[in-house]
Amino acid sequence: MTYRILLVGGGSGGHIYPLVAISQELQNLAKERGVSFELMVLADNENWRKDFESMGVRFKRILTVKFRPVEGGRINFLAFLKLPLFLIQSLWMLFLFMPDLVFSKGGFVSLVPSFVSRLYFIPLFIHESDVVPGKANKFLAYFAKKVFISFEKSISYFKNKNMVLSGNPIRETLFGGNKLEAAKYFNLSSNKKTILVMAGSQGSASINKLLIDSVVQLTEDFQIIHQTGGRSFDSVKGEIEKIKSDGSGSYSKNIENNYRVYDFLTEGELASAYALCDIIVSRAGSSIFEISYLGKPTIVIPYPYSAGDHQRANAIEFAKFGAVVLEEGNLKPNILIDQVEHLLKPENYFSISQKIRQFSNLNAGRIIADEIYAYAFRK
Repeated sequence: MTYRILLVGGGSGGHIYPLVAISQELQNLAKERGVSFELMVLADNENWRKDFESMGVRFKRILTVKFRPVEGGRINFLAFLKLPLFLIQSLWMLFLFMPDLVFSKGGFVSLVPSFVSRLYFIPLFIHESDVVPGKANKFLAYFAKKVFISFEKSISYFKNKNMVLSGNPIRETLFGGNKLEAAKYFNLSSNKKTILVMAGSQGSASINKLLIDSVVQLTEDFQIIHQTGGRSFDSVKGEIEKIKSDGSGSYSKNIENNYRVYDFLTEGELASAYALCDIIVSRAGSSIFEISYLGKPTIVIPYPYSAGDHQRANAIEFAKFGAVVLEEGNLKPNILIDQVEHLLKPENYFSISQKIRQFSNLNAGRIIADEIYAYAFRK
């Protein structure tokens, strides 16, 4: 018997990459136990297609819209006008695939397909990565068969009794990078301290500006791999080129030799960047789970306008394990450089690295896969 599972997510990498990890674990489990899973993913962005199809997982793009507030706190009326279209689309897609179970990563992309699963009497499992759950997951939890959470603190936000503290699924393929090969790929030195800066798939304007303002000083002593996000890449690259052309030969050469900029890092490139870097600067989304497993001392900059201020809540929990938290109001080059130098001091680096590893659970994906298997093949 083949058990069909529909995985739904999107909007950002934090709502997609855990689905990659779960897909990997389900495929591994199927081989171990001699069962068959047919997996399909619904997401809103074609950029994710190759991540799944390379694993043999079907991918379908779903059209969606975010119900974000507009001026005066009013809800975007256009989103409601489009809602019937999204409902019909989800009804049709689920009818064609007719899964035995729907696994939702939460977020606005998942809301309508997950609700449709209820109309078809298809069991729903949901996962929440953040301390403070989003509105979609709070709603979906009322009729979900199981709710997986990453933080124990999240329990108080849900009324569903079938909760599992799983942690956040992590892509194992990110941990196979080789430092020497990574240095060769990025044309950097394997012997020089390297900072990986991730502005996220959406492209954080504040993090990108901080790097532009700090690049001259940072590249004197450190190497930088900078992921800008697609929308910001051209402007960031233009600003960096302007700094190089306006500056003296000394720091222009430092930037040329020690700074690498990318709009988006593929899974293989990210694995290489993780292997080469010594510390990481990032938002406080679900990437903190991958970072912590690597044991890389981290500076997190929570997005201050995240729903329910969940990134700040995530950052507070991460800080208990040694991460440094910088608020948006403190994004000054001198503060960033001070924190980088603090983390890289030999007397600090090892202890922080050991502590930060304790934050994440590498078995999260397997825990979820086991729960799906137990439900699918229950007697």
